[in-house]
Formats: sequence, C-alpha cells, structure tokens
Amino acid sequence: MSTTFNEDIIMSLMQDCYGKIGMAKMNINVMLKNPTGVGDHSNYVQSIREQAKIIAEQKGLLDVLEKDFYDKE
Repeated sequence: MSTTFNEDIIMSLMQDCYGKIGMAKMNINVMLKNPTGVGDHSNYVQSIREQAKIIAEQKGLLDVLEKDFYDKE
C-alpha cells in the first residue's frame, strides 16, 4: 500500500515527536540515576523541568497530528 505525500509528511512529523520524547526521557533518566555524571547541569531540578516541558510539548503536537491530520484507514 502506498502513501500520499501528505501522509508521509505527517508520519515524519510524528516520528520526530517520538524521537524527541525518547531523548528527553533518556536525559531525565540519566540525571536521576547519575547526577554526578552530568557536569554541565548544576541545577538538576531546572534541567529535569526543561526536559519534561519538551515531553509535554511533543505529546501535545502528537495529539494534534494524530487527531486532526492522521487518517489511520
């Protein structure tokens, strides 16, 4: 089954969101499990908050893409 150009664009955007969510989750896990190994993050709470904001933003974008533009049929 082939996809249209529009479907390819939406799928690419969704995959980008999933990738950014995965990277932010990994960053949070690293900071929580080994905070001494992250030298450039002196304020861990703020750094984790920033990563959580990335996750929230990307989930919101995914929600819009899935509900308004992604046709699963």
